[in-house]
Amino acid sequence: MDLNVTRPVRAAAQLVRRSEEFVDHLFKSARILVRLDEAFCDFQDARETFLLAVNQCLRFCPNIEIYLPPAACDLVEQCNHIASSVHGDGHKAVLASTEDFRTFSAIINIGSEKLRDLPCTTVNSSGWIARVSPAGSGGSSLIWNTGAPNPIGAHAAACLGVSQAFLHLLNEPRVPAPFEISLLTYEIAAPGEFDSGPLLPVAPVNISAWLVGCGGVSNGWAYTMKRLPVQGRLGIVDRQSLGVENFGSYVAANKYYVGKPKVDLIRDLLHPAITVTPYADEFELFKIRLKHELSVPPLIVGGVDNVHTRHSIQRLWPKHLIDMGASGLTSQVLVKSLSAPGLCLLGALERNPDEFTYFQRLSQQTGLRIDRIVNAPTAQIDEEDVASAPREMREQLELARQRGQLLCGHIMRQNLTLEGNDTDFAPAVPFVTSFTGVVGAAETMKYLMGCRDLESLHFQYSFQSGRSRALHMECARDCECLSHATAA
Repeated sequence: MDLNVTRPVRAAAQLVRRSEEFVDHLFKSARILVRLDEAFCDFQDARETFLLAVNQCLRFCPNIEIYLPPAACDLVEQCNHIASSVHGDGHKAVLASTEDFRTFSAIINIGSEKLRDLPCTTVNSSGWIARVSPAGSGGSSLIWNTGAPNPIGAHAAACLGVSQAFLHLLNEPRVPAPFEISLLTYEIAAPGEFDSGPLLPVAPVNISAWLVGCGGVSNGWAYTMKRLPVQGRLGIVDRQSLGVENFGSYVAANKYYVGKPKVDLIRDLLHPAITVTPYADEFELFKIRLKHELSVPPLIVGGVDNVHTRHSIQRLWPKHLIDMGASGLTSQVLVKSLSAPGLCLLGALERNPDEFTYFQRLSQQTGLRIDRIVNAPTAQIDEEDVASAPREMREQLELARQRGQLLCGHIMRQNLTLEGNDTDFAPAVPFVTSFTGVVGAAETMKYLMGCRDLESLHFQYSFQSGRSRALHMECARDCECLSHATAA
């Protein structure tokens, strides 16, 4: 796989204000060690943290080495599978020895031991709590207490550890002192302040929901949901196929799905516990199904990157909406329960006047007139559609017309087959997109478990400052969400 130009490289180049070529060389020259403490070999959460840390590091630095005690040697094959699925056959995670430790650019240790005088970040988790102790923060160990397995805390810990390694490679400021974060309340404190939180259900809870968008944050969501006690049905909507440019920030992306619809990747990841119905479709065209075969489920999880679509999702007025977003080194998750007075997406997110609507974008991509896309998406392409299109797009439209293709069918084909390997992608790093998905999964699990103490939420976390905020705001009195809340 040619990963010379990736979203993490672009994000890092913008952060340090250097060229992408400089950062690309820096990452390819670096060596990162991911280590598992011997005392943690038998804990499933620590193993989950280890594997996700390896996964994320491989998406911006190909030279990953691992150190595992003999009791955890079964993880070697899993690391090799991750390495080959991201970078191609033959790429493996090299086994390191203790004599090599001083040669690494950065070290991530999963456990409690701090490797002094080394660029080592230590992380661990207990239930819903994730902890991190950055390199140079002092002390001999990071506090840890046993708790029932919970992949939410484990995956969050991996994101925290990888973020510190990433910033260390770039010589950027990092979190100065050890801390822990609760994925229940999103409070941050010194390690040892919070209890591990409620146990996950023994029997699987049922989900009936939609996932809109299968990008980086949704990959993080699905990666965590796969490991939670959840079963049921999920409809997923995304218009694109997986491209090589997605590998840097999608923790579930692998070479086997390049060129295939992103919905297929998420469907297969969640199988068999969650039965997924994939819709490789434009969301606005997918909504046509509401008039015929579908109804809005009680829960919608959104992972899209434009405000127009996020507003459109909100205007379906599901009982519970979880919106996931990431930008730069900041993670954001918004939650709106229709029965609670919290801020909805209409009030929380302001649309940029320069942002294209879906029909403006589709018109530019396909040559179809805006009025036809808006008013007749299920009509057949006709001669007037061909004649009114830009000259360079008429041949494709004429072929579609001769096949008797519908406008929506041509749009779907355009989305899936004609946008591959786009070089105009947004910067993103795997620990931010994955962490956002972990928080989204935490909110999903709390909803499925019947927790009602966080029915509205505006959460943000900055990996650069190590600070978070969890606000509970309300909409303006004239917001349209209030009338729907009353009806609900």
